[in-house]
Amino acid sequence: MLRDVMNIWRKELMDTVRDRKGMTQAIVIPLVIGIFYASFTPMLMKAMTARREKPLTIPAQGIAYADARLLDTFGRYGITLEEYEGDLEAVIQDAKRESGLVFEPGFTEDVSEERPATARLLTNSTAGGIFGGGFSDTRLQLAVGAYNQMVVAERMAAREVDPAILVPVALNAEDLATPEQRGAFFASFYLSILVAVTVAQGGLFVAIDVTAGEKERGTLESLLVTPASDIAVFLGKLGAVFTISVIPLVLTLTAYWAVSNVMPPNMAGDSGLPGFMLTASLLTGMPLALVVSVAQMMISVRARTFRDAQSGATPLIFAVMIPGFVAAFSQAKALWSCLIPVYGPFAAMGRMAQAGGLQWDAMGLSAAGSLIAAAMVLPVAMKMFTRETLLYRS
Repeated sequence: MLRDVMNIWRKELMDTVRDRKGMTQAIVIPLVIGIFYASFTPMLMKAMTARREKPLTIPAQGIAYADARLLDTFGRYGITLEEYEGDLEAVIQDAKRESGLVFEPGFTEDVSEERPATARLLTNSTAGGIFGGGFSDTRLQLAVGAYNQMVVAERMAAREVDPAILVPVALNAEDLATPEQRGAFFASFYLSILVAVTVAQGGLFVAIDVTAGEKERGTLESLLVTPASDIAVFLGKLGAVFTISVIPLVLTLTAYWAVSNVMPPNMAGDSGLPGFMLTASLLTGMPLALVVSVAQMMISVRARTFRDAQSGATPLIFAVMIPGFVAAFSQAKALWSCLIPVYGPFAAMGRMAQAGGLQWDAMGLSAAGSLIAAAMVLPVAMKMFTRETLLYRS
């Protein structure tokens, strides 16, 4: 039977290789996706960081009343006040400006005479739309805080009081994360989504082609009259689907790893994707690809045409992608969650990203969950590939 399985496997692979459009989808697209995720995402984060750190210009009124030292502090934090003529409050209320700062007369005198001095910060959270607006006062608050500390220190020094009495507890923060953990953490969110998308779609066109496609072309009957057993036909076709589904997974993750490690450090974070995360993603993704391959064939063999099989496979794609998105946004805490079919591989990847190294218990549970799921659906799939069933449905 092994010889029959290998012959059918070789036949399906050769048919797939001859299909240039299909092979382009299986090889080129995964490479493009891996490179895109590894390069575009860091560049987007760098652009967002640069936007956050670029000089901040705020329209203001009453700048002449402000303390000169406060304006100097603003300058050190990259904040520039621009004198505004007109009704600043009305302009901001109409969402034509995102923010404005108003100093009332007597501001400097209040500071010098140790009275509370107040400045009005006017904002409109709807200005600029969902993606274009949203004024953040974080840098402004830091600058005002630094100015307040300077003034308080001067007042206490004038009274010969040690400023240290205002800080009874000093908190020294130390980041103990290793470079491997930081590199894995940077990619852990995208890896789950990337593996989910690749596994869900990698071998789908082959699964449909070797089942519904052969029905539509009328070539399935020719294969069923050969001496190969029903099990050999099923295993040969499954081997071809699984082989093609693994190719995009390997290419996508390898491209992601390679590109993330050749990019400049200031664009790719502290480091690129660590090698252990590449290994973990492959070792957990391949058993998942086997389960998905069986499910894809079960769905496709029930369809009469290629288009019907594509429509029927849509729920399966979401069934694989949704757990990947869930794991990306909320990493699993419990080890036993790695045993859950479909969700387990993504949970294991998240745990290893947090640990900064391979965790064989998590990978073992993940592989066991996928193999148990495959063992449960294989008998059902084999019944669907008996000669009587295939000939009746075709």
